[in-house]
Amino acid sequence: MVRADRKILSYMRLLTFPVAVAMLLAGCVAFMGTAYSGYRSLGELTRQENVRADALRTQVLIGRVYNLLVDLETGQRGFLMTGDVSFLAPYERAVRELDARYHELKRTLAVSGDAQTQAFERLDGFIADRRVQVEQNIESRWRLGAAALQDLQGWVAGKQLMDEIRGEMERLDSLQRRRVTDIERAVAQQQERTRLLAEILPVVGGLLVMAAMAALWAERKRRDLAERALRQSHAQLEDAVQARTRELSGALDRIQSFAAELDRSVEAERRRLAREVHDQLGQLGTAGKMLVLSLARKMAPAKEALLDEMLTIADEVIGAARRIASSLRPPLLDDFGFAAAVQHYVKGLERQSGLVVMVDLAPDEALTSEQHNQLFRLLQEAATNVLRHAQAQHLTIESRLEHGEYRLRIEDDGIGPGPVRADASGLRNMRERAVLAGGRMDFGPAPQGGTRIDVSVPLQDAGGEQASPEPAPARFDKEEGWDEVSDR
Repeated sequence: MVRADRKILSYMRLLTFPVAVAMLLAGCVAFMGTAYSGYRSLGELTRQENVRADALRTQVLIGRVYNLLVDLETGQRGFLMTGDVSFLAPYERAVRELDARYHELKRTLAVSGDAQTQAFERLDGFIADRRVQVEQNIESRWRLGAAALQDLQGWVAGKQLMDEIRGEMERLDSLQRRRVTDIERAVAQQQERTRLLAEILPVVGGLLVMAAMAALWAERKRRDLAERALRQSHAQLEDAVQARTRELSGALDRIQSFAAELDRSVEAERRRLAREVHDQLGQLGTAGKMLVLSLARKMAPAKEALLDEMLTIADEVIGAARRIASSLRPPLLDDFGFAAAVQHYVKGLERQSGLVVMVDLAPDEALTSEQHNQLFRLLQEAATNVLRHAQAQHLTIESRLEHGEYRLRIEDDGIGPGPVRADASGLRNMRERAVLAGGRMDFGPAPQGGTRIDVSVPLQDAGGEQASPEPAPARFDKEEGWDEVSDR
């Protein structure tokens, strides 16, 4: 029975889904056809309207040209009949504007595709002849006075020419009126076709979409069961992912704890080695120097050149012991904190490298001893990278307290960060030290060129837990030897 139901459901699925998709596509095609027909109709109506506007503009130009010809005629006629010069004002205006308007009319008809070449050939001759007649009439009136009115033959010829011009202009105007009428008829037909398509196609598309929605509704009912099963599977998968995430988070915490413990062990070993070097090698050097001085006093007043050389070697041994001890663990870092250690470190850096270093550090009492150590080691790594790669002249080290964080910035004016090699460990070490200090590090180009490193670590709350106790650091009586750059 279950197998038969599955076959029926499978058959219905194969039947309804393609049909629903086909009806949806057909409905979409109907709506797209409506939109396309509307678009085509709008384009055609726009084109027809532009043609109609051209025809109307042409009618206006025909009227202006004809009015100028009438002004030409009436101006000279009034002057001939009365001899009053004021009647020549419309004549002169017509003479000034007639050529431009007439050429504009010819150009407009040529652009519209109806050049009317033969009509303009006739008009060219008629207008030229009439202008010559008018000029002659005005000249005769100036020369003969009222006697010029006796030339009846000239009046008749002029009237015949104006009748010819008027006939041609009326014919051009009637052509434009017929053109406007044809365009209006075509626009009405196009609007009617568009209206029919806009009524029929949306109805057909709506019916098809409704039928498709009905088919899809039936399909949805069949998918509800599968969706419920899928949700249950997703819930089980999410539980498994969360459990795995908790395991990975615990493993990451253990790795970070191990890294921090390893770093503390390394620092403790550095402290022990620094103490041993200072106490053992330093004491041996001091004892050797004392023996040489005692031997020199016994031999006085005699002098031995080898004794001076032995004193020099003893001083170098003492200085080397101090430098090695300071490189392993700066005593100022344990005694006075991060800022004091940086100030002393910068003096040695400037002396050895020629860099100009500007230091502006905020109070660091709220930092833990672990943070003091990690920030100082990070600074050493950054300074080493500047010396090796940056080709910089200036180095800026500054910090500030902001939003419960100690923010350290190290910026140089060198060539800027280049491509990072796959085997480069300096940048990775600095990031790891920032994480071990509980913060983060950003590395990138400085706004004015060079490289900028921004480190932010959280400050210890007044009521927060104190850092785990560390072995008491060795204290040195003198620090003159701490003037070398660490080459960790």
